[in-house]
Amino acid sequence: MAGKLSSEEKRTKLARAAMNVIWRDGYHAATIQAVANEAGLPAGGVFYRFPRKHDLARAALETIQGEFAPLLASIAPDGSVRERVAKFFDYLDAMTPRRVRHGCPLARLMIDLPPDADFDDARAIGQSVFDDLVDWLATQFVAAGMVSTKAETEGRRIIVRWQGAIILAHAMNDRAILDDEIEDLRQTAQQLL
Repeated sequence: MAGKLSSEEKRTKLARAAMNVIWRDGYHAATIQAVANEAGLPAGGVFYRFPRKHDLARAALETIQGEFAPLLASIAPDGSVRERVAKFFDYLDAMTPRRVRHGCPLARLMIDLPPDADFDDARAIGQSVFDDLVDWLATQFVAAGMVSTKAETEGRRIIVRWQGAIILAHAMNDRAILDDEIEDLRQTAQQLL
């Protein structure tokens, strides 16, 4: 029998559940009860830790950020630039089935966030995740000798194309769209190096 969860473990479990529910159902359709059910915890615990729905959105974005930052740091830190970039695209490949099924959790939440000021801090977290992806790629290109402004532009182009392919693959329920785009992006990145 598992022991009781600490308060922080419950919060983490609820934040992950919020991310999954919002990814699956969208922010506007997500409910406190759905988050509680996903986490396997009472709804009262959701209200206690996240008194407002936008607190759940922020927690979901923090969860995404908490996964991406260490992942980017762990990509072949001792490898060559080519090896790091190849592993980055391996990671994108590994995410493909869920992206085709559900779209991108970060993009889904960012699109669903209401435009009012209550969501500015949450929006900033999501934007920083996209910035981190672009910056990571730009850093690789700079390490290979590219000028920093061009490196940032190329990093942004890769993320834009990947996100666009996720949207189309999800809308068409066609994995080949995303597989083809990731392979083309992989080749493009290697040529840029």
